[in-house]
Amino acid sequence: MTPVMSEPLQHWHKTARDAFGAALAAGHPAQITATAVAQLEAPVTAVIAVGKAATAMVMGARASDTIRAGCPGVIVTNDENFTPIDGFDCYASAHPVPDERGLKAAEVVAQMAAKLGSEDHLLLLISGGGSALLPAPPAGISLGEKAVLNEALLASGMDIHQMNAVRRLFSSLKGGRLARLAYPAKITQLLLSDVPQDRLESIASGPAVADPVSLDTAFGLITSHGLDRLEFVARHMAALRAGTAEGPVRPGAVEVAAVHSQILASNSLCQQVSAKILMQNCGQSIASLPPLDGDAVECGALLARLVSTTSQKLGSKIFCGVTGGETTVVLGDGPIGKGGRSQELALSFAREMTLLATPPRRWLILAGGTDGRDGPTDAAGAVIGSECPFDPAAAAQALAVHDAYNYLQPRGQLLQVPPTGTNLGDLVYVIAAA
Repeated sequence: MTPVMSEPLQHWHKTARDAFGAALAAGHPAQITATAVAQLEAPVTAVIAVGKAATAMVMGARASDTIRAGCPGVIVTNDENFTPIDGFDCYASAHPVPDERGLKAAEVVAQMAAKLGSEDHLLLLISGGGSALLPAPPAGISLGEKAVLNEALLASGMDIHQMNAVRRLFSSLKGGRLARLAYPAKITQLLLSDVPQDRLESIASGPAVADPVSLDTAFGLITSHGLDRLEFVARHMAALRAGTAEGPVRPGAVEVAAVHSQILASNSLCQQVSAKILMQNCGQSIASLPPLDGDAVECGALLARLVSTTSQKLGSKIFCGVTGGETTVVLGDGPIGKGGRSQELALSFAREMTLLATPPRRWLILAGGTDGRDGPTDAAGAVIGSECPFDPAAAAQALAVHDAYNYLQPRGQLLQVPPTGTNLGDLVYVIAAA
């Protein structure tokens, strides 16, 4: 179904999509990685690349003479971005729930790291998605149990920092443990950040970064969300308390003290590029919107109320807003449909607009994931405007069972893009006029 759009709304749709495309281009990993690797002072003797952007980052890195000829390397990425590269061990793995392929890849990564010595220089190329793509359960935890924990975390409503604080306890590579294996080799890690505040310990759960979250704090997250109901979780917690299980590397440890880290691109960079496009095409300054955080449905409704209030104050001026980050979706015990957090946020925003007493006369929202895939779907997110057909009852039902995709798809409101090769979190643009 193709909505009939007025000329202003056609312009807004194109502007929003152009802004999203420009953000993806700015964060494309190959070029920015090539530039960064060319500036490294020490030759690289080994490469480990993990995440949705791993393949593109390696392609960029290998364009530099800093990578020695015949340098061994391992690439672990998702199926969609998988491309074999000569001379490297290349693995496709599952996301967001880990699988046996990722377990095999983690074993190869651990073996490579453990063989390095003081004369080696390991280049770590880290991007979003690495937590699930490189599962390395600690002794006594099976891959199946790891998958159960991951699914429970995704349904828990925790934010990404909280989830990764728990994940770091249930790994033999995350939380600085990969750096522990590679010590005393020199390590340089180049990162694409998909997490709020660009916190290094949360990007792929920090394989070469000390864990700043104490056991007591992490245990509090586990118990407050009921995850200790899982027998293996409670058992591993007891082992960590007793010191019979290896915990994460802590701040100040020698294994991570000399690791050099550089963030090459982030969600904030994508927001800056997007804002320029919106300002150029809509002729207005860009409003600051709250970062994407918390439940996707609540976040969408909050943004709608904020945009409506601000737009009314602006009068005839066009309102433009940009924000980014990562919301959560809390799954209940009932039926679950098809969708993702960006689709839910956009649909919730649109529904709230229909409930407001004095909404803007014209409005548009684009919400999308920079990896091009929102949840387990073929869409990056959604684009909904005030001219779009809207069924409040159907929208409410779709949100109740997390089935935004099947509401949006027949109405032509999905945001679909080719594979992006990167993962820098989610973006939301809003344009409105009273």
